[in-house]
Amino acid sequence: MECNIKVLFLTKYSQKGASSRYRSFNYKDYFLKNGIIVKYMPLLGDDYIDSLYSGNRIKKNLLAIFYIFKRFLFLLFNISKYDHIVIEAELFPHFNFGLDYFFVKKMKSFSLDFDDNISANYQNTSKQFKIPKLVSLARFVTVGNHWYLSEFKGNLIYLPTVIDIDKYPIHNLEKKELSLVWIGSPSTVKYLKILEGVLVRLSEKHNFVLKIIGGKIELNNKIKVNNIPWSAETENMELASSTIGVMPLTKTYWENGKCGFKLIQYMASGLPVIGSDLPANKEIIENKINGYVAYNEEDWFSNLDFLLSNHDTCLKMGEKSRQRVEQAYSYQVWGEKYANIIKNHI
Repeated sequence: MECNIKVLFLTKYSQKGASSRYRSFNYKDYFLKNGIIVKYMPLLGDDYIDSLYSGNRIKKNLLAIFYIFKRFLFLLFNISKYDHIVIEAELFPHFNFGLDYFFVKKMKSFSLDFDDNISANYQNTSKQFKIPKLVSLARFVTVGNHWYLSEFKGNLIYLPTVIDIDKYPIHNLEKKELSLVWIGSPSTVKYLKILEGVLVRLSEKHNFVLKIIGGKIELNNKIKVNNIPWSAETENMELASSTIGVMPLTKTYWENGKCGFKLIQYMASGLPVIGSDLPANKEIIENKINGYVAYNEEDWFSNLDFLLSNHDTCLKMGEKSRQRVEQAYSYQVWGEKYANIIKNHI
């Protein structure tokens, strides 16, 4: 197909939502350079995200109904205007396959993009085959880690969640305190509970602070915690001034689809990392080179204990982390590739 190609991105969130921002909106300049004219139509607006984070469930649910109806009307009258449509996961979350199918069969060409394993939401329900059916119908499906390639049948293409390396400058900071850092959303901060016992044990040996960026959680009062609001302007500096980045996860079907983006943010900021033994984490972490994969609680304790005790090793691993991101997990590497994926598959 000749340029220019008109592509519609049906994201779940606006740029305020991290997954939509990093996997769709941030590619815009690369698409435009490659003759792809893009339009973004989020399902859920900023006010929905605000109500989600504030815990206002009634407002959140009313807004969801409004935005679903709005998407329905938009597709009804605009679906034929685009050469290709990229759908973030699904058109209508929590609805049966039939509603999505009504629209995708009218599209000239469509693809799906997965940053989370949405199929886990429908296990053991009447909608359990919704996502596999959509995957089988899509022209192609971009996925954030290689686990999906063996889990779903279709034309799946690996597309990691990446960062703009220019927005993560290396800072020559004097790190005055030992600190572990976790970054994320209020909905994922729960995973830090996995480390609570480990952190209590570590606090008996090391004087460190746990920096929590973007969420809050109550932990044992023996653990020194610094809760930091997330800000695009301060994110990199807060990460770079830390000692070690952590990404604990439980091992379930949902977490298998996680894309390890926290690790990439830590590594871009020059930190050694430790993550639970989930598929994406094991892809990103080069064990004992830029960090460690933790298979159990004792791995978490021994590896954190070692890094907190060895400043030079932290620095060397942090350098390797940065190199890894520069080579494999940046828009500078993947921007052109994603544009070509779209052009070559529609």
